[in-house]
Amino acid sequence: MSFGAGHMQDMNNRLKQNRAQRPSQRKKFKENNREGIHSKEKASKATSLKTFTAQEIEMSKLQVRKKALAQRKKLQVFYAVSLVFTVLVFIALYLLLN
Repeated sequence: MSFGAGHMQDMNNRLKQNRAQRPSQRKKFKENNREGIHSKEKASKATSLKTFTAQEIEMSKLQVRKKALAQRKKLQVFYAVSLVFTVLVFIALYLLLN
């Protein structure tokens, strides 16, 4: 019986996991890959993001709205068919039991 000592094992496991996540333990920080990680001399490249025109943004918004509307309609049809089927099953069970 451990008498509630499971919390100590949990603590030890968490410490081991945290130790494994240190930068010195990760593969990308070993060997010659360490340049630029802790130094300020080597600046990282800025990410170049694609710019969109207002018209492209509006077109994409309309496409998303159309897809959402179509999905909503499909879901409503599914719910309606499910409701009708459920009601028919209950009616059939009622008639069968009486």
